[in-house]
Amino acid sequence: MFETKRINADINGGGVSIGDLAIVAADYGKQQGQSGWNELADVNKDGKVGLEDLAIVALAMFK
Repeated sequence: MFETKRINADINGGGVSIGDLAIVAADYGKQQGQSGWNELADVNKDGKVGLEDLAIVALAMFK
């Protein structure tokens, strides 16, 4: 159960960077089931790509 809720801010697999933030920003506002849904951009796994996802990736860039 915990593994499915694990937060991974590295969307593109190259370490957390501005590229990851750009991916999440491009999918901002989309919800699960909508055309163009990107499951990876839903960083916190709540079924939508929102401000929280952007914040998680942005903060992870500075760690």
